[in-house]
Amino acid sequence: MLTQEQNMALTQVGQGTPMGSFMRRYWIPAVKLEEIVEPGGAPVRVRLLGENLVAFRDPSGACGLINEICPHRGASLAYGRNEVGGLRCLYHGWKMGATGQVLETPPEPDHVTFARKLCVPAYPVREAGGLLWTYMGPKDLEPPFPKFPWLDLPPDQLLVVKMYQDNNYLQGLEGDLDPAHPNYLHRDFDLTDEASWSGVGWQSMAVLMSDGSPDIQCEETPYLMRVGAIRKASDPKLRYVRSTEWIAPFYCYIATGPHESRLFKGWHPIDDFSCYTFYIHFDMERPLDVEAIYSNWGHRTAPPDYKTVHSNANMHLQDRDRMKRGNFSGVNGASIQDRAVQESMGPIIDRTQEHLGTSDKAVIYFRRLMLRKLKEMEDGLPLPSHDPSLDYNHRAGSFDMPADQPWQEVVKWQEAFENNRPLAAE
Repeated sequence: MLTQEQNMALTQVGQGTPMGSFMRRYWIPAVKLEEIVEPGGAPVRVRLLGENLVAFRDPSGACGLINEICPHRGASLAYGRNEVGGLRCLYHGWKMGATGQVLETPPEPDHVTFARKLCVPAYPVREAGGLLWTYMGPKDLEPPFPKFPWLDLPPDQLLVVKMYQDNNYLQGLEGDLDPAHPNYLHRDFDLTDEASWSGVGWQSMAVLMSDGSPDIQCEETPYLMRVGAIRKASDPKLRYVRSTEWIAPFYCYIATGPHESRLFKGWHPIDDFSCYTFYIHFDMERPLDVEAIYSNWGHRTAPPDYKTVHSNANMHLQDRDRMKRGNFSGVNGASIQDRAVQESMGPIIDRTQEHLGTSDKAVIYFRRLMLRKLKEMEDGLPLPSHDPSLDYNHRAGSFDMPADQPWQEVVKWQEAFENNRPLAAE
């Protein structure tokens, strides 16, 4: 359980807040590139970390992310003319560059130069992996761009899904920190059904269902933290280990088994009360079965709002009859199941009223770690994932491995199996 002050520190993301300042020290997703495909096309409104911005691709193809409001009389630049070098406000023709500088003020006489000193908030951007990334922190503290291994994959091996959630980002993030919940919330199909986890290529999820009380282990890493969920295996000499890798400020690799497609997740905190969740499905070796992924996760969305029809108002289309037929939650789609419980908590859950148990070990570890990192940031100490020597070459594992070997080596054992070079216990 947290104090109210601690809960606010971890959930508030606006300018000047502890977590808001922490997130602004990293490269984070702003929009999907599909939203700004056309050079010279319409600007797109972006609300990120409580700031109202516009993203655009100018006629030359260069991207920008600047404050939405014209500094002259406050009109929205989302209506603006998209010209080479920036956006021109419709009201009086002021032109704002991608750096935030006021470039032109047509109604003003040539000798009136006050506007040349004005500059609206603007942030550097980078295109990679189907996303427009931005850094919103102090210019002199800009970190290296994270070299995630999926960023340069061909389109048929990468699926970037953006989904709106009507809750604070931390409720979503803590769901992925919880290795025990899949045994219940996601126990949703007859495992022989083609629509089951194993039916869409994630046999590892079917395997974990045999043990609903995993031993949870956590450790700090240079990136942020690693979580291991250790379950009993049919062979007493083995144990079934699932690991997740966490990368500051809010990224993780979800555990997947041998030869399965992989999943990276990240967040876009819109403000304190809502967020977008990014599901990055990818395969390093072969094309994805995109329709199977959408069928299993239920997160197919489209611009401009990236919403599904599910909400608290319609109980996320929960089907009580389906619960009787073997679907634990009665909600269709793994991502919608997650959203149902996370949105049901309200915009920001009051964590002073929780009663946490052994299965919440990773959640507790993360909260304590993040509160410490916020203090270290305040003291000017190095932050996780900022070391320029880090290679970002992560993978999360899900594999039966010898019970007497360190759980942190699950990926090594899994990759040896995948490469037909099985290891022997030392």
